[in-house]
Amino acid sequence: MAKGPEALGRAGQGLAWLVPGRHGAKGRVGVEITELTGPHITQLAFFPDQASAVKSMLKRQFKLAQLPDMSASCQSEGTLCLRPEISKLWLLTAQPLIDGLPASMSKYYPLDISASKVCLQLSGTEAASLINRQAAVDLSCPDGQFMATGMHHIGMHILKINSENYLLFLPSSFAESLAHSLFEIACQFGLRVSKPVSWPENGVGLV
Repeated sequence: MAKGPEALGRAGQGLAWLVPGRHGAKGRVGVEITELTGPHITQLAFFPDQASAVKSMLKRQFKLAQLPDMSASCQSEGTLCLRPEISKLWLLTAQPLIDGLPASMSKYYPLDISASKVCLQLSGTEAASLINRQAAVDLSCPDGQFMATGMHHIGMHILKINSENYLLFLPSSFAESLAHSLFEIACQFGLRVSKPVSWPENGVGLV
């Protein structure tokens, strides 16, 4: 099982602890981990009395049919919209948005937070078990739920795609240590680490 110092410094292969290949228990693969590279995350902030205007803006600018509820998500072709807080939205797109936004959207305080997050997709029959080894979060929620939680007292978010697919948003400054911990625990289930994949070319229907 490749890990430890020999896994470090692998330029171009994503997080050091996620070495592509088969790891851990032999036999079935219970968990697959894939780092998703390239999503541009634009944060918008708004006041409660702007909610109706935000809903109209999302439909006009991004063809999103709705303003997602708190801790929920929605998507259109090319845009995934997450609502981590009552007054904030994250828009995930393949291309950066900031420079192309109309001046009228400055009232929503657009901010590119792409560099602050590392996205990991966990899939497989034991993906939920792996998450619950690290985070006290109820994964019996509906598909599309976007949950704020923590691993080792470090705040992070989880998007439930379905019962066997989850997208983790790890803070960049702690991503290596959290990936190491996920890697070590996942080995008991049988683990496959895939090479990093550009988003959204991973082809996963997120919600």
